[in-house]
Amino acid sequence: MKRMNRTNEAFKLNALFALLVVLMIGVAFLLNIVVYTLGNRYSLSYDLTANAAYQIGDDTKQVLDGLTDDITLYVLANDGSFAGNAYFVQAQRILEQYPKYSPRIKLQYIDYTADPTFAAQYPDLTLKDGDTLVKSNRGLKQLPLASLFNYTYTEDQSLAIESSRAEEALTSAIVSVTTENPVNIAILSGNDVFTDTDALKSVLSDNNFVVSSANMVTDPLDHYDILLLLAHAVDLSTDVLDKFDAFLYNGGNYGKTLLYAADVSQPPTPNLDAFLREWGVSVGDGAVFETSKDRAYSYQPYYPLANYTNADYTAKLKDSKNPVLLPLSRPLSLVFTNKDNRFVDTLLSFYETAGVRPSTADDSFTASMATQWGPMPALTLTSWKIASGDHEKQSNVVVSASSYLFAATSISNTSLNNASYLVALFNTLTNREDTISIAPKSLAGNTLGVTTGAASTLGIVLCAGLPLLILGTGIAVWLTRRYR
Repeated sequence: MKRMNRTNEAFKLNALFALLVVLMIGVAFLLNIVVYTLGNRYSLSYDLTANAAYQIGDDTKQVLDGLTDDITLYVLANDGSFAGNAYFVQAQRILEQYPKYSPRIKLQYIDYTADPTFAAQYPDLTLKDGDTLVKSNRGLKQLPLASLFNYTYTEDQSLAIESSRAEEALTSAIVSVTTENPVNIAILSGNDVFTDTDALKSVLSDNNFVVSSANMVTDPLDHYDILLLLAHAVDLSTDVLDKFDAFLYNGGNYGKTLLYAADVSQPPTPNLDAFLREWGVSVGDGAVFETSKDRAYSYQPYYPLANYTNADYTAKLKDSKNPVLLPLSRPLSLVFTNKDNRFVDTLLSFYETAGVRPSTADDSFTASMATQWGPMPALTLTSWKIASGDHEKQSNVVVSASSYLFAATSISNTSLNNASYLVALFNTLTNREDTISIAPKSLAGNTLGVTTGAASTLGIVLCAGLPLLILGTGIAVWLTRRYR
């Protein structure tokens, strides 16, 4: 009987143990399902990096909270193809944050080479591995993989990733495809204008401006918000200048901007010069040079750096320590500062150490022979302001001393503020409020700032002193226990 009772008790214990095992397996299975579901919907990881490199910031979260359109992020790669590079992994982590913070966003990885029907939907795009397509009902924006990073040159002059701008690029693209009234910019063609504009177009497009080309003579201009007239080689006709006047007047609605950039190689342009004088700016003869090596780019005198003159626009920059470069500039001067509701302001200026070399000077010219010296305007803004009820209407004419302010060598140089300043200027003149400014994120570790002597001392302590101390402590403990 006792043996039977023991057998029953053992059976009950085994059954209870088996039931507990089944319950634990079931709980673990359900817990995995819950965690997997929550992980797909919310961010359950914690970013321990100092700059939160793997998490989206508050600005992006605010944009996502306000979305009213459905957006799909098509990543033209397999989800496992981002491994092997820390910055690629970071970009993928950032991508995967977006659908977790907004039910309006879907993320899909597409092998477009194996699915020709997908590529057929976008015949106007050149698709490449790693690209991201940001699509909404309003529009589409293509982000090449390379556009997710900032680059720098190494010692051997090869390009290397310096930091990630994945969040900035993605959030900016989302804003772009959900904006109702985008700002349209036309780079004017005709009259042999400056043509080094690919980098400029890229920067403006990345910042959600719609950029296109327009012939100033034959094309209608009224549907553009900003016109860029970059260093034409032939003087403008009075018909074209009348067209500019009509553009700026805009049927009495104003709200337009014309930007003109000069160039030292231009022939005389009396018609345009007269037009600009009506807007309070005179473009002089010659080329601006800088005598201070600290105010010239790479010690080249005809590559002067400009001084920030208008504090309001300077405050809009991420880093005002970086200068603006205006190579091969012509001298500007103000004809007036206030006349007929037109107000002229100097945004950038050359320093007092800058002079002007006349175009007629020969090879014997030296800085001491210059008769015109700074400070002098480098970038001006003329605002035509008309009161209308309780608000003001305004059109603008911006004059740059140099067309190379917009060149690829200036726009693409991250040590300069050329691109940032132009974007801030255009944002302000068009009253854009949906702008995104997100700091790039570096994955590089912080350096230990010590002198050579301190480093040597630290090495001796860690390599010799500390091991000897540990060894001595061990011997002392052993001797104490041995002879106690």
